[in-house]
Amino acid sequence: MHPEDYQRLKEAEKEHLRALRQLKQAVRMLRRRRAIDEALARLERQTEKTLTAHDEALARLALETAYQEARLELALAGRVPPSAEEVDPVQTRRRAQELLRQLREETETSAAPDSSPQSKERPEKTLGRLRPPGS
Repeated sequence: MHPEDYQRLKEAEKEHLRALRQLKQAVRMLRRRRAIDEALARLERQTEKTLTAHDEALARLALETAYQEARLELALAGRVPPSAEEVDPVQTRRRAQELLRQLREETETSAAPDSSPQSKERPEKTLGRLRPPGS
């Protein structure tokens, strides 16, 4: 083999190896790009799911808020709020005591027909005591 042929084969092999290296690098870049694209697609799907869940939660909260506001408005519809001049702590306390007294009377009168003199007596508690012999 002549030295010129040898140099030509050597240069051809170098070109072939350079081309092979470039192709391998292109394949690596394409694989990276594909992995990045798949990761972005996954992120996009997860983001869409998260946003959908967030929108559903907001819709549920809006519905619950509307429901509670409607209940509050109905509860306050017949009630006239007292003005600042009308609020008297002493009167408020007396009113609360009067309401408590009425409530106690109502509970006592509703419990009175059911109670008898025998039911008012409580049985003696014997737990933890020694019983006398013969009982």
